[in-house]
Amino acid sequence: MPTELEKIEHAGVRLNTQHAHGIITSRIWGEKNHRQGTIVLLHGSFGAWSHWAKNIIELSRFKKVVAIDLPGMGDSDQPPEPISAEIMGNLVAETIEQTLQTDERFQLVGFSFGGIVGGQTALIMEDRIDRFVVIGSNALGLPIDDRAPLMKPSSKMAENELRDVHRNNLGIFMFGDNSKIDEMALDLQTINTRKARTRSGTIPHGRSLQDALKKLRIPVRGIWGEKDATAGRYLSERRELFEALPHCQAFTIIPGAGHWASYEEPEKINSILLEEDQ
Repeated sequence: MPTELEKIEHAGVRLNTQHAHGIITSRIWGEKNHRQGTIVLLHGSFGAWSHWAKNIIELSRFKKVVAIDLPGMGDSDQPPEPISAEIMGNLVAETIEQTLQTDERFQLVGFSFGGIVGGQTALIMEDRIDRFVVIGSNALGLPIDDRAPLMKPSSKMAENELRDVHRNNLGIFMFGDNSKIDEMALDLQTINTRKARTRSGTIPHGRSLQDALKKLRIPVRGIWGEKDATAGRYLSERRELFEALPHCQAFTIIPGAGHWASYEEPEKINSILLEEDQ
């Protein structure tokens, strides 16, 4: 019997697009709703399209939804070295150009590392973007808070041991309420960490996203979990940065949520992404 994650994937259509360095894989849901708007989703580090598993079906009831596997993650080929937000943003922009219709506008949404990459994509494609939504991203030139060390998974571990490692790590890094770490979260974490080849490295500690946000002319919105582990005690500095942007719509803090707010509080995130008055 298919898992919940497999059912979500099978409800969409898989598309591979070619660029100079290989293939990028995207998945599309709700194609029939493209006249009501399109949402392009970019996931976080060690992730894939499935970082949006709690959002896709609801969003695609109203909009066309495109979830892209970032280069070197999920089913997409590795980007060229040296890896940078700029190179990955260019590749994502090329993918969107090939995936959407020529005149198709969209809302760009980036979670964590996807927001960093999305900042570079938005600089290239802002004439087609209705709004850029950043969820829990770094590369803002702001401190990243300390956290407990993560456990390292090993191929020698039994399946139950591996799931225990992922449960521990998700609790430290991704969730504000550990009771919300469900079987699907463990399934997708297991799959995605095995496939991830690209490492974000020092990119989140830079300021490429801040620089991009200050150059953009399109509406932007920030969303952070109240218990985001990377923001931690520096959450107010993130709010101040966004609210100082001339085109900032809002900076929203999701009570009780951790870094992965879109999974932990999907109804609240979906509601924001489906707002008609953008």
